[in-house]
Amino acid sequence: MEPLPIVLIALGAGAGILGALLGVGGGVILVPALVLLAGEPFPAAVGTSLVCVVATSVAGSAVHFRRAMVDPDTALRLQAFAALGAVGAALAAPFIPVRGLFVAFAVLTVGAAWQLWPHAGAPPPAVTAPHGVLARAVAGAGGMIGGLLGVGGGIVFVPLLHGLAGLDFHRAAATSTYLIGLTAGSGAAVYLVRGDVDLPVVAPTMLGVLIGASLASAVAHRVSAAWLKRGFALLLVYVAMRMLLRAFAHA
Repeated sequence: MEPLPIVLIALGAGAGILGALLGVGGGVILVPALVLLAGEPFPAAVGTSLVCVVATSVAGSAVHFRRAMVDPDTALRLQAFAALGAVGAALAAPFIPVRGLFVAFAVLTVGAAWQLWPHAGAPPPAVTAPHGVLARAVAGAGGMIGGLLGVGGGIVFVPLLHGLAGLDFHRAAATSTYLIGLTAGSGAAVYLVRGDVDLPVVAPTMLGVLIGASLASAVAHRVSAAWLKRGFALLLVYVAMRMLLRAFAHA
């Protein structure tokens, strides 16, 4: 049975708050919730989530741009690679064996969580130019992850922008919020054409996302960067566990 609209609005609000604070779009909440609560098939949950992630990006970026938190130069250098990765992954999604992908992704996210967790006395990460080959490759990988899993790619973009491009965490999250709109929109177009978006579920969920993202974006700059890093690292561990469970489900 399809959940009540109020449930979907609440779900979207929670995803919007998480997405705007951490720059991840909220897909890590939306995809499993749509599968478990709304009974969506995984491809439809991914497509529906990507549409809602666009709403997170629009609402969050509007606030972040007014506060000059987005780094437009870095975003412009990486956005084409991220969008291409999302489109390519969305097109290839029906043909990709997911078990190995999920295991590899889980390992990578745990490593990223360890790097993000604040360590006393740890040296600053090496900074990579956003126009470098590594940064572009990671941006493309973030787009691919978003297109395959419906998470917008923020779980890759934030470590990229903070750890490799050298942005402070608040600016990294804000810039990621902008980038995920491009990747999610690019991937969502493919899922829409293929019919893998549940439009009746999108409307109330997107409303909640817009409310949550707008509220969270307004206060994100006041939240301690150290606490945001801890929250993001724990989120990555949660995502890794979800990916491992899904990998074993496909065993």
